[in-house]
Amino acid sequence: MTAAGGSTAVIYLPSPAGLEAAQLTVAGRPVVFRVIAVAVRAGAARVLVPARFRELLAPALSSAPRVARAVEWIDGTTPPPGDAVLIAAPSVAGADTLAGMFVTPPPATHEGARSAGIPIVAAPARLVATLWPAIATAVPIGAEMEKALAGPGITVVQNRGLVHAVHDAASAEVGERRLYTTLGSAIDTPWDRLFHRRFSRHVSRAAVALGLAPNTITIASLAAGLIAAWLFWRATPLEAVAALVVYAVAVVLDHADGEVARLTLTESAVGEWLDIAVDTVIHSTVVMALGATSAALTGHGFWLGVVGATGTVASAAVMKVWPALAMPDRLGTTISEIGNRDGFYAMLAGFIVVRALWPQALPWLMIVVAAGSHAYWVGRVLYRVTRGA
Repeated sequence: MTAAGGSTAVIYLPSPAGLEAAQLTVAGRPVVFRVIAVAVRAGAARVLVPARFRELLAPALSSAPRVARAVEWIDGTTPPPGDAVLIAAPSVAGADTLAGMFVTPPPATHEGARSAGIPIVAAPARLVATLWPAIATAVPIGAEMEKALAGPGITVVQNRGLVHAVHDAASAEVGERRLYTTLGSAIDTPWDRLFHRRFSRHVSRAAVALGLAPNTITIASLAAGLIAAWLFWRATPLEAVAALVVYAVAVVLDHADGEVARLTLTESAVGEWLDIAVDTVIHSTVVMALGATSAALTGHGFWLGVVGATGTVASAAVMKVWPALAMPDRLGTTISEIGNRDGFYAMLAGFIVVRALWPQALPWLMIVVAAGSHAYWVGRVLYRVTRGA
C-alpha cells in the first residue's frame, strides 16, 4: 500500500475449495496468476505468494517477466511483511479495484469482495502477523478473516470496480468475460465501446490462446490498414465500401493489441511507439488514397490528400508530446472530437457517399479533409499555449 507501508500484496486462500478454484483457467492462465498480474498492474511492487502455487505458476510467470519480478514466494519460514493488501487467490479483480485498496489506510475492506466471500483487505501489520502462519503455508483463513473484519474501526471501501469470486468452471468463464470488459482505454470513443471492443475481445482471447505477442497483432493491424488504403486508392464505390470494412478490421486489431498487452502485462516503450507509428501510417496513407481517387476522377485533390496526410502526422506528434493535455471545456471537447477515430469514420463515410452520388464534389471534400486534419493539432497547440492546460 502506498499510503501506509509500501505497495505490498499478499495472496491467501479463503476456504479449502479455494485451492482448486485458484487453479482454474481465466484468459489462458490460472486464476491465481490473473489476480497477481492485476495486483502488479494496480501498483503492487511486491506480491507475496504461498510457495504451494510455485509449480502451477511457473509457465505463466516465464512469459510475464514484469509479474515474475514482483512475485516473492513465501512459506512457514518467511517473516510477515508489515502492512499489506490481502487478496483472495480464487478471484478476478479489476486494476481499479485493487488500486483503490493500495491507497486506503488500513484497516479497510472492499465491500463487494467481502460480500462475495473473497475479502480484499488493507490490513495493518498486526492483523497480517496474526494471520501469517496460515497465509504463508496456504491454509485457508476465511473464518479468521471474517472475525477480524467484524471488529470496530474497519473502513468499508465502496468501489464499483470488478470483483468476482471463482468457485468452478462456470464462474471462471463469467470472470473471464468480466475481465475483458476492464481492458478498454481511457480514450475510447462511443464507437469504440459500441463496436470495436465487442470484436477485439474475441481477437484478444484467440491471441492469448495462441500465445501471440501484442506487437504481432500491431503488425497485423498495419497490414489490414495498408490493404484498406490500397482499396481506397482510385476506388470504385464498391471498393470504397470494402476499404471501410477492412479499415474497421485494422482498428479492431489495434484495440486487441492493447488488450493483450494489458492482460499479459507486456506493455513496453517499443510497443507504444510501434502502435503510434502504425496508427499514423494507416491514417496518413488512407487520406492520401482519398486524394488519389479524387484526382483520378476529377483531376484535382491529390495534393490535398498529401496536405491532409501531413496534418495526420502532425496530429500524432502533438498527441505524443502532450498525451495528457486536459481540455475539459466545450472548446477542448470540440477539438478532441475533430481528431478522434469516430470523426475519421464520419469522414470516410462522407467520402463513400460523395464518391457514389456526386464524384465531381470530391475535391471540395478533400479541402475539408485537409483542413480538418490540421485543425486538430493546431487546436491542441493553441489550447496549450493560450490556456496553459
